[in-house]
Amino acid sequence: MPAVALPYCQQLHAQYPFQFRVVRPRRTRFGDFRVMPDRSMHITVNADLNPYAFLLTYVHEVAHCAVYRTYKRPGPPHGKIWQTMFRQLMAPLLTDAVFPTDLLPLLQRYFLKPAATTAGHPALRQALRQHDSSVTQSADQQCVVEVGEPLWTLPDGQPFVFQKKTFVRGKLRRTRVVCKEVRTGRSYAILADVRVEVLTE
Repeated sequence: MPAVALPYCQQLHAQYPFQFRVVRPRRTRFGDFRVMPDRSMHITVNADLNPYAFLLTYVHEVAHCAVYRTYKRPGPPHGKIWQTMFRQLMAPLLTDAVFPTDLLPLLQRYFLKPAATTAGHPALRQALRQHDSSVTQSADQQCVVEVGEPLWTLPDGQPFVFQKKTFVRGKLRRTRVVCKEVRTGRSYAILADVRVEVLTE
């Protein structure tokens, strides 16, 4: 995470105690919060996130922990109580000392009503991704399924590779695109702004 944010994050850890681990990347989540049978609380965050996405995910999960410790019950996972807590915990971090200027306006808009993921905020997801060190391949080799800009939008029927599987692009359904895996014929709802390898003849 950004070094300037570390003391605050350590403060959160002391205020809402939990066991913390950085884990291998998972396909379906960036982080999680769990209450174990012995009532201990555990937070994990994926190791492959860039510093800004890591910080956002860390505080997202701490907000779950804070809700549980404050109200002695989990409540709706991403309901109004969690939204308020997440917004409050992030407020001291939403400065240009922590986040670059390209992210701040998008984060401020997101925190008007924070969601379970940034999938419903493609501009924020895309801006966060620009800070990934892995985003170094040329535009003709990498493409996103859909971000609302023609330059980066795959046409229906376009084959592509994602997570070592070959798919054909289908129809957009809100924040996901229904795509068919070529080998099995099964349909998958893939986030609309993920990066994929485009297959060309």
